[in-house]
This record gives sequence, C-alpha cells and structure tokens, in this order.
Amino acid sequence: SPRSSTSSDSFASGRQSPINGFDSTAALILVPDAEETPASTSFDFSSDDEAEEQSDLQLERLRSSSIPPLSSLSVFLYLLAPYLKLGALLLPEAGLQSKAGVLVVVLFAALSAFTRQIWYMLARYVRRSDLEEIVLETFARGRGKERRRMVLRQLVRLAVGSLRVLTAALYLRFSVDCLLPFLPDVLAIPSRLITTLVLAAFIAPLYSARSLGSRGALYASWLSIAAYAAWFSCTAYMHAKGMLVPIAETATLGKLWQGTPAVAFAFSTFWTVPLYASLKGTVQPMTPKPRRSQSFKLLSALSVAMAVAVILPLAFFNASPLPTQPPPTSLKKIQTVLGAASLLLSIPSILITTPALPIPISIRRVTNFPLSKVLIYTITICLSILPASITRVGSDVTLILAFLSTYVVPAFIHITIHNFRRPLSIVIPPTTPNPSSSSQRLEPSESRNDELLQRKERTLQRRRLGRRLVWDIGVWVLLLPVGGGGVAWAVGRMAGKW
Repeated sequence: SPRSSTSSDSFASGRQSPINGFDSTAALILVPDAEETPASTSFDFSSDDEAEEQSDLQLERLRSSSIPPLSSLSVFLYLLAPYLKLGALLLPEAGLQSKAGVLVVVLFAALSAFTRQIWYMLARYVRRSDLEEIVLETFARGRGKERRRMVLRQLVRLAVGSLRVLTAALYLRFSVDCLLPFLPDVLAIPSRLITTLVLAAFIAPLYSARSLGSRGALYASWLSIAAYAAWFSCTAYMHAKGMLVPIAETATLGKLWQGTPAVAFAFSTFWTVPLYASLKGTVQPMTPKPRRSQSFKLLSALSVAMAVAVILPLAFFNASPLPTQPPPTSLKKIQTVLGAASLLLSIPSILITTPALPIPISIRRVTNFPLSKVLIYTITICLSILPASITRVGSDVTLILAFLSTYVVPAFIHITIHNFRRPLSIVIPPTTPNPSSSSQRLEPSESRNDELLQRKERTLQRRRLGRRLVWDIGVWVLLLPVGGGGVAWAVGRMAGKW
C-alpha cells in the first residue's frame, strides 16, 4: 500500500557513536514494545534455506487449496465472471434514468476497481495471500493472542461461507423463477420443488470438482459468460424493437433490489486475494520480471473495463411489464433461459470456494466421503426452496453482506492496519553528521553523496505526498459516506422508514 515500506541497510552504512553504537541524531528510532517483545525473544535472521522452505510450504498450501495456481486467462475469467450475474440482469428493470444509471454504473465500477487495488496492496504489505491471514495480521498480530486468532479465523470462515451459500441459493432460486412460467404445473408435487431438484442435479457434477482449476469449473464459468453475452444480445434486440419486458416475474427479491443497490451488487466481487495468490504462484522463482500478462493490476483493470462495456448499455434499456409491442413467446423464452443459464452455471465456482464445514476429526477419520461438500450443497438447495416471505428477507441480507464484503471491509482493514497498528517495518534515513564525534569524519565525496541522496529522497517524498493524500481520502470516503451511508439506508429501507 502507499504506506508500506521496506527494510533498509542503514545499520551497515550508519556511523557509530560512543554512546550506543549509533548516531544519536537519527531521525527515526524504533523502540521495542515490551508486551510484544519479551526478553527471551530471538532476533536471529532466517537463513536462505529456511526462507526457501517457507516459500515451498506456502506454494504447496496454495496448490492444495480451492484456488490453485491458475493461468493468466483463467484468473481474468474469474475476475470478470462475478460482474455478469444477477445485478446486471436486473439493471434494465432497476428503474434508473439513463443519465443517473450511467453515473451509478461508472461510480460503482470505479469503487470495485479501487477495492480490488486495496486488497492487492494489503496482501503485498502483510506478505499474506489469504483473507484469513490478512485479518489476523490486522487484529491479532503478535504473541499471546492464539485464542483471538482462533475466534477471528472462525468468524472469517463463517462470514465468507454464509455469503457464498446465500448467493448460490439466491441464484438457484432466481433461475427457477425464470423457468417456472414455461413449465407445466400438472403434477401433485409443486413444480418449484421438481425444477429446483432437476437443476441441482444438473450442476452437481460441476460442483464435485476440487478446485477452480478443474476443467468442469472452467468450462462452466466460460459457458456462464457466453450465456450472458447471448442474453445481452437478445435484450438489446428486444429493446430496439420496443418489446423489452422484465426477465422474470419473481417474488424472491426484497425491497432493496431496485435502483442503485442492484448496480452495487452487480459490481460486488469474490476471490480477489486468492486470485492474486493464484497468479503469483504461476511466476517462476528465477524470473527477474513477470510478463505483463501476469500483472494482477492489469488483469483486474481489464476485467472491470470489459464489465463496464457490457453492463453500461443496460442503463439505457427500460424494461416494462406492458411494452409497446409484446415480444414473441419464443424470443422471450430464449432470453429467459439464457439469463437463468448464466446464473446457474456460476453456482459451482461459488460453492467450490466455500470454506469447509467444521466436521469433527473422529468422523473424518472414519470415511473419505466428502461430507462437508454434500452438506453445503444440501443447505443451498434447502435455502432456495424456502417460502417467498423468507427468501425476500434473505435476498436483502445477501445484498447487504455482498456490499459490506466488497466496499466496506477492505477500507476498514486498510484504515486499521495503517492508522491504528504499528508498522511492519520502518525505513531509517541516512544518519546526520554528529559534530561531537571528532574521531569519525566524513570525506568530502561522502558528504556530497549523502546530501544528494537526502535531496533525492525529499523530492520523492513530495511527489508521493499528493498520491498518498488522494489514497487516504478515497479510503475514508469509501468507508464512511459510501459504506456507512449505504448500510444505514439499507437498514432503514428494510424497516420501512423510507
């Protein structure tokens, strides 16, 4: 992040004084914390073999995770896929005026790119490639905090798992809502239950994949984007002919799914930190500089730009239940099926990355059956068939959780770790001359070099000052007006205050 710093070699170049071995006029002094640095603590530097061993362990952990090292194209796919889902499908019927819709889309696209950059810089700053580890480094750094670390780890897993299961259940429920009008209702069993079970059985083989690197997950994500592209084409044609109608008549969505909140949900994101780690894991250790195609910032910017290109035109569309010209049944059916397919095919990638349930070790030792995956899938199906009065509240809760995880949490962690926590490292500037030490004199050439380095450092700091101020202002705006104001409005809206 803009405040991150690297270690310097000032100890090697600094001049010693008769008092404490270093120049007492140094501008920065690092005082150890007695609580976090007991007397028995060893400050031995790790050897190259230990660093290499730790790097190998992290790479092995990454390879065994649900998001292993992926190619640049696959990372770009998973960066783009979350944007082209339910929020985009609802934009033509969100009720936004054209100019306001364009501004809202551009605003939340910029905020989404900004929050991705925050996660990227946080991962680089704490040198961790996992959301849990970033949270632990922020709120439970140091010794003697094992219990707090355990509680925070479980809370992070619970929050991430709840959001992904709720999102998957909402997508499954909305897909069924899209298809129900075209299915006969002549059986004794409700059509909703049958359709839900059929669709769940259809995507079950895709969900059985172990990671996002499997062929099933990759093909499903590509097909989801292709289905969205086909839906977009049908929607544009229907708009041009004046026959655009809402994608589905559904009672699933709650009070928040109109106007700006739908756009905010459209640009909510998943997997930012693990995808950065996944891309970093494909870089060869001896490569001096990764190729541009392996730049996470470039891939993130391209994914946001492409999402804006295929979402922004929807702000000019106006879906109405009573259009000037009713659409043909076949065209309406094709558009609805394509929208449902884009949602349905995205469910496997969401559930594959859901944290496993805490199954007791005694049960896991008895059988190799993937009990956690089955339970997660069963919970998702059960949530999708709940009564409409419950699913409306659940859809609003899902939107609020997605909003918090995308726009509020990264800003809050950034502000906490850079303003209320001690820095991980401090750059100690070159020591200033000590007039009292007559035994150590600088040569004229060394003095000129030292002055030149200090002048260059001051120039660099002045250049970065404006960028740092803009960054800090942006993070505070993201946390308070956008995050706090959005959550307050959502709670009031759900309570019926406005």
